[in-house]
Amino acid sequence: MHTRRLNHQSGFSLFELIIAMGITVTIMGLSSSLLAGAFHMRSREDRKSDAIADVQRSLNIMTREISNAGMKLPSGLPYLSSNGVVAGDSDSTSIRVVSNLNGMPDPSNGYLEDSDVVDTDEDVKFLMYVDATHGQRYIVRYEKNGSDQTTVLANRVDSLVFRYYDEKVTYETTVDSNGNCDITNVVNASGVAKSEVSPGSAKFVVIAVGVTLPAVGTVGSTGYQPPSQVQLTSDVVLRNSIVY
Repeated sequence: MHTRRLNHQSGFSLFELIIAMGITVTIMGLSSSLLAGAFHMRSREDRKSDAIADVQRSLNIMTREISNAGMKLPSGLPYLSSNGVVAGDSDSTSIRVVSNLNGMPDPSNGYLEDSDVVDTDEDVKFLMYVDATHGQRYIVRYEKNGSDQTTVLANRVDSLVFRYYDEKVTYETTVDSNGNCDITNVVNASGVAKSEVSPGSAKFVVIAVGVTLPAVGTVGSTGYQPPSQVQLTSDVVLRNSIVY
């Protein structure tokens, strides 16, 4: 007796395999594009966070040292205003402050002032340095005493502005597409508009820093991110101007 085996199983045709592979490749391509866009966005946010953290650290340092301006100043410093600001070396783009940080205790009056301000950290200047060669801007701290040391406080900034007032103010912030920052609509506690005073007459200083992250990609492309502008400010009360 002869037995014949019947095989009714059938596989995919070559055409079906090509279609399936095409669909798989398309899905993988779309997934890769989405992942790449997510990685670009994450990288951009990391750079933004790092830049803001740098600016916040520099603002903390500037605020602390500028607030000490005029502390226990010795007499006879002709270049120095009573508030501790060197008016001839301060403007909207930089500020130089002097303080006497190394006084010694005195049992009779509780404090004995130095006769000078030539010690470290007693004469400092803050400004933004522009490196035209590399297209970068830095917030730097210049130490006049000692070794004339310059320290970079932040290296991802676009603008730095100092504004001087004779009383505490409130304001609105503004930053343009180039990262240039400033404050507007400045008023005092009574809501009256305030104008700036000279650095030598200031009791209150506002520091504004602008940070701009450039666009990533082109408009309409996958993963495109527009430019991002951020402004941070700090209010500084000059301690030598406080009347108790």
